[in-house]
Amino acid sequence: MELQIMCALLIKHIVADYYVQANFMFKDKHKYGSWGGVSHALVHGIGTGLALTPFVSIAVVNFMIVIDVMLHYHIDFVKSNYSIRYPSLPSEQKYWVVHGTDQLMHVLTYVLIAWLVVEEIV
Repeated sequence: MELQIMCALLIKHIVADYYVQANFMFKDKHKYGSWGGVSHALVHGIGTGLALTPFVSIAVVNFMIVIDVMLHYHIDFVKSNYSIRYPSLPSEQKYWVVHGTDQLMHVLTYVLIAWLVVEEIV
């Protein structure tokens, strides 16, 4: 079940982060509480709910939605602020280090969620 959950969360991630993220969502992620960053995190939460619904109770789904929304929002907020303070271009290694670290943090969030669900900690 853990592998199925991880696959569902990773598919959710690429859809929410790359396929449906609108310009307004990433424009102001560096401003705490901006609608763009909040709405982007909420899209992730909805996706997490859809991904987990076949595996766990609605109470667990709702708790995992909160975890994903909160962590996703803050990971993006930190990355956006860092990227504004220390700008780089896709042609520079630093850009890819920052982008890769951001993506790793999101994947580790999904590892945490899968672990909490499989170990029935919540």
